[in-house]
Amino acid sequence: MGHRRELEALREQIRKVTVEIIKLCGKRLSLAEKAGEMKLAKCLPIEDSDVEEELRQAVLENCRVYYVDPEFGVRLLDLLLEESKRLQRNIVNQRR
Repeated sequence: MGHRRELEALREQIRKVTVEIIKLCGKRLSLAEKAGEMKLAKCLPIEDSDVEEELRQAVLENCRVYYVDPEFGVRLLDLLLEESKRLQRNIVNQRR
């Protein structure tokens, strides 16, 4: 029975971490919306390959530090970037 309790405790920790990740995604998307509004006001492009590459390098470095598969880290970053850009495109399209 001890192993079952340990597994349940681990699952609860995983659930809490997952919820925290979702909260952080919400915070990131809120910041991306603000960035989109600033880009619109200053007539800047939504995409900036230099900024994205800098972020990609930071993700890869953190993958090494925290023992996360770099391929997974980059896939996760790509999802975050695509959602941010989608939100920013929506801001631009709504204001036209």
